[in-house]
Amino acid sequence: MNGIKKYKLIGIDSNLFIYHFEENPQFVSATQLVFNQLSDGNLKAATSIISVIEILSYPLPPKILKQIEESFQLVPNLTVYDVDGAIAKEAAKIRRKHGFRLPDAIQLATAKKAKADIFITNDRSLRQFKSLKVVLITELDFL
Repeated sequence: MNGIKKYKLIGIDSNLFIYHFEENPQFVSATQLVFNQLSDGNLKAATSIISVIEILSYPLPPKILKQIEESFQLVPNLTVYDVDGAIAKEAAKIRRKHGFRLPDAIQLATAKKAKADIFITNDRSLRQFKSLKVVLITELDFL
């Protein structure tokens, strides 16, 4: 198990935001603990602008989409990185080497650029990426 409290900076995949904002019953307790650590200032996080795109791509009523967008902007201690040249080149390298989908490669490249201690996701396939410790949300130990 991985105690999240020992990390200073985490990379967050889009799926955690989606689970959190939708209050997914299977994952909301874990995501709430991550977001509580961010709110308390005990943890900092980084994600790619890809998270914004993925979160707002769901076919939801405009009012719900606006609420989700506002909630995302209010997450404390979160830095959202745009895709710059360095991230683009690193993402291309990751995609060539591992065959990940482009959004996943961008997320991992962003986490590396941010110097994240770990990258939290629910995508098991990303565990083959060895340049950064990839942890599944279900593996986090918050106690």
